[in-house]
Amino acid sequence: MTVQPNTPKTGAGQETPTSERQTERKNSWVKVKGGPVIAVIDMGTNSFHMIVCQASPDKDHFEVLAKVKEAVPFFRRSLTAHYIDEPAMRAASRILRDMIKKAKERGASTVVAVATSAVRESKNGEECLRRIRQELKVDARMVSGKEEARLIYLGVLSNLNSSRAKLKGRFCIVDIGGGSTELIVGDRGHIYFAESYKLGAARLTQRFFKRGIVTRESIRELHDEVKGVLRPSSNGITNSGGFETLIGTSGTIQALAKLDRVSCGTPHAELDGWIIDIDRLKELLIYLENAALKGEKPKGVSADRNETVLAGSIVLLETMRSLNVKQLSVCGAALREGVVVDRFLQTGWLEAGMTVHRDPRSKSVHNLLEKYEGSLEHAQQVAFLSQLLFTQTRGILHNHSEELGHLLWSASMLHDVGMFIGRNGHHKHSFYLIKNAGLLGHSEEEVALIASIARYHRGSEPKVTHEAWYNLDLEGRKTVYDLASFLRIAEALDRSHKQVIKDLRVIVSASDAAATSTNISAAPASKENQNARTLNLFLNLHDNTHCQSEIWALNEKKAFFEDHFQVKLEVLVEAGVAMALPD
Repeated sequence: MTVQPNTPKTGAGQETPTSERQTERKNSWVKVKGGPVIAVIDMGTNSFHMIVCQASPDKDHFEVLAKVKEAVPFFRRSLTAHYIDEPAMRAASRILRDMIKKAKERGASTVVAVATSAVRESKNGEECLRRIRQELKVDARMVSGKEEARLIYLGVLSNLNSSRAKLKGRFCIVDIGGGSTELIVGDRGHIYFAESYKLGAARLTQRFFKRGIVTRESIRELHDEVKGVLRPSSNGITNSGGFETLIGTSGTIQALAKLDRVSCGTPHAELDGWIIDIDRLKELLIYLENAALKGEKPKGVSADRNETVLAGSIVLLETMRSLNVKQLSVCGAALREGVVVDRFLQTGWLEAGMTVHRDPRSKSVHNLLEKYEGSLEHAQQVAFLSQLLFTQTRGILHNHSEELGHLLWSASMLHDVGMFIGRNGHHKHSFYLIKNAGLLGHSEEEVALIASIARYHRGSEPKVTHEAWYNLDLEGRKTVYDLASFLRIAEALDRSHKQVIKDLRVIVSASDAAATSTNISAAPASKENQNARTLNLFLNLHDNTHCQSEIWALNEKKAFFEDHFQVKLEVLVEAGVAMALPD
């Protein structure tokens, strides 16, 4: 189903009925910065690619203004060492700095760098991305394998609107990168199957053709490895409903298509939409194997690709065999185009019949909540209240952006999913379920923050021994502490799970002259002034309800909030409510 975009203030979107559950879905969040010109850098294992695109005024397409590519063979070492060394880091920074400069020269208002396998599997991958963000002031983020698959799908989908407009029904995408291979089955509206496999061309080259030595035995072992890994996928794809057309993307497949064009006597034919027949692929593979066995460089393959093209071609052949297909159609769009599509969709700069894909983050949160049978009513109420607290205290207790408000919304919706495993320690279970769920539309860093915020909706304060804490940097820890404080209050205010609170307002008061000078749009006050301040929560209840359970829970939980923000929290209830407030 499609989750509608939110309203600007609270994240509460249009209500969409669902046939599976009687309760209406609310609270979606589409808040991503962007603009008419965006640059996306794909920090791949073999090479860095940048694309600069401009959205059209009619929101029907986007124009590619520039493409830049630079090989980064030094990144391949991280696949085996699981560590990005200093020379590789300096080289990556140099390439990124140059690409960012070129992007800004083309008018890019937003530059996004997306890291995949090489960074994802490195022990210091998150540290390297933090360094890039700090030094280059660029939005550098890490994506999971499944998120990578979703973005590749969006890139291919945008391409279907042009060169493959007549393609109908389901299709399967195979994307062979340096560190991983993705298989995605979908149609224009949905993804039915998506998996990422550690079958990248560079990874397999390092593993089976060590020091550049290729033997008949190593070739045979590589074929067997790929067949073994892909065997379960063929069953999964069949069970998902199968597909009609196989589409191939990224460098390895494009390199093979260029070789195939030459062998067919049409070296200048259009690459996008080129058809590779499996029998011709076998012939190309024989040529590549013979060249490698002789220690020769294959003709017609670029220098940055010739070391890995043999392993990549074996992956492609075994993929086509596993899926029992005879032909593959080449697509020129992939991950980086998918990131462009995702950003333009979420910022409203692209429609083109793709608005069903506009809000993947909210949809993935709802799907995870349903998977673990969470209470939608309670989750939505806690998310609603947490957003009210978040927005009304901006400039008083925090200066966090609306993008971080999205993390609070997600954590609020998912804070109780750990109840699926057991009530005792369910906040810890929630952390692990969220952390490993592969929430689509989120970076790996965002998922970690969401999981940690949910982890601290109850229980002890953060400790250095907690996994949810020791992996965070100082900025991440502050974010988690701030947002978890709001979540604790919001969760307490639906203690009864009856959604008795219709609205709340935050009113700031103080015991001295500081009260008269409080400006809710200013930066947070000093600790001295904060100590003098009181935050009054004015609760507006639904008719014929009371909030005794909520007041009790709030008194139990508010110390975490008060100690962190150095304020006193008081509750006021609408006059006329028949209840007695506890002392």
